[in-house]
Amino acid sequence: MARIKRKRPDCCERCGRTNTRLFGDHITELKDGGAPLEENNVQLLCGSCHTAKTHQARAERYARQY
Repeated sequence: MARIKRKRPDCCERCGRTNTRLFGDHITELKDGGAPLEENNVQLLCGSCHTAKTHQARAERYARQY
């Protein structure tokens, strides 16, 4: 993750927010078949964007199951 953060701009890749903690987020979540260590499957998101993206992915997964 440190290598990815060094290579990319120090901002949220979704909203552009700066000066905030960034989370490494799997674009395709592991539960949905995403690659765990693939750099192309990681995006850096602020806490707000990470939470929103995770909730959306869970809702879509739940909708597919039921």
